[in-house]
Amino acid sequence: MWELAVPLTIFNGWLLFKGIQYFQSFLTLFVVATLLAFLLDYLVSLMERQGIARAYSVLIIVILALGLIALALVSIVPVLLNQITDLTTQLPDWLASGSQQLEILDTEIDKLETADEIDVSDLTAQLANLLPVELKLLPGQLLEFLLGFADKLLDILVTCVLTLYLLLYGKSFWQGLFKWLPNDIGQQVSRALGLQFKNYFFGQAVIATIMATSLAAIFYLLQVPFWLISALGVGFSVLIPFGDWLAFFFISVAVGLSDPWLAGEVLAACIITDQIVDNVFTPRILGDAVGLNPVWVLLSLLIGAQVGGLLGLIIAVPLAGTFKQIVDSFQVDDVKVEELENVDLSAAEDAVPAKSAIAE
Repeated sequence: MWELAVPLTIFNGWLLFKGIQYFQSFLTLFVVATLLAFLLDYLVSLMERQGIARAYSVLIIVILALGLIALALVSIVPVLLNQITDLTTQLPDWLASGSQQLEILDTEIDKLETADEIDVSDLTAQLANLLPVELKLLPGQLLEFLLGFADKLLDILVTCVLTLYLLLYGKSFWQGLFKWLPNDIGQQVSRALGLQFKNYFFGQAVIATIMATSLAAIFYLLQVPFWLISALGVGFSVLIPFGDWLAFFFISVAVGLSDPWLAGEVLAACIITDQIVDNVFTPRILGDAVGLNPVWVLLSLLIGAQVGGLLGLIIAVPLAGTFKQIVDSFQVDDVKVEELENVDLSAAEDAVPAKSAIAE
């Protein structure tokens, strides 16, 4: 039986992987819409408990979302646009400053008489010529950029429509889908998915907000250029496993092109803040919600990245936690069955002497 089950399982897994690759664009939109509908459904359920019909609750959520977008456009977006404009204006100066520092480094290496082993002059020349080449290619890439932007805008529109439909009719859709599973496995999967995704994403969102708010205040006090963009970038990167460390590295390198000492302060502030959040807030917010061994977490991240790319990396941990919770529930059921069988056997053994005594 095992000789048949293992090859068939591997073959079915390979077919599933090929199917996901073939429909990856559609599945990406559907998964994103499902996650958005899942998160917004808590607000809709809260309004339903207040006596508001579901359709009106969804309408209120849409109006609130549009209002928040308008508020962000009015308050936050101008600051972001100003900083992005300044960033594009100062980018040539940053590249020139980085080239000068590389030239200084090359000079110091020459003084140490090790220039024959380490030579960064070619790298300096490439950095110096990088911006003019990109500027020459920019007009030719403008049309391609506009077409890609139109495709992304269409994907966003389709995702919003899917999210709206899942909010309105998603409950009956998922109930009908889980009914295809045998016995009560569908109920267990639905319950485990809801619990794991709720705990993971709400916890990650709270942690990302704490990280972004703390670093925004620290970057502002340190007078870091583009402090708001940097803090928001770190906040969004927290939602991706190990993404915060990549954000720390890139921000430190970007700041170091103009001020190496400030780059060291930024890196130290990021690491200290990350350790405080990971050791103080993360255990209390997430706790043992996922309940996975760190080795399984790493393996799930690798498999998720291989199968679904960035989106697979984001949902890998809650899916792995769901699988573990379902397996644990089966083990608990087996233990309960064994206990009941033991109780029945002991009761039967106690009944035998009593029956013989009555007969006597």
